[in-house]
Amino acid sequence: MKKAVNLIGALSAVVMLSAPAYADSDTMRCKGGIVSVGDSAGEVLAKCGQPATTSQSSKKVVQKDQPYGATRSITNIIVDNWIFNFGPSEFQYQLELQDGRVSRIQSLDYGY
Repeated sequence: MKKAVNLIGALSAVVMLSAPAYADSDTMRCKGGIVSVGDSAGEVLAKCGQPATTSQSSKKVVQKDQPYGATRSITNIIVDNWIFNFGPSEFQYQLELQDGRVSRIQSLDYGY
């Protein structure tokens, strides 16, 4: 029974270590400066240049119009996902922009 528990523990450790470690971040450093959540798309392009890849989608957001949630409205917002690749010795970053502003910065694996 002890061997089975040790084997399960070892396999769990291997799975956890081999899984990509993507982490949310508040900032991203580029050659032209630091990008932060809340920056505009223009600021990001000025600091970092063009992203390696881009994609765009829309997302439905429920907004409460009245206090206490009496009336709600559904709004579509544009969501852009930009991935910046700074080379094999630097991490890649994925930026999510909602309506032209950075809403999320995620650190990815090393670039290529």
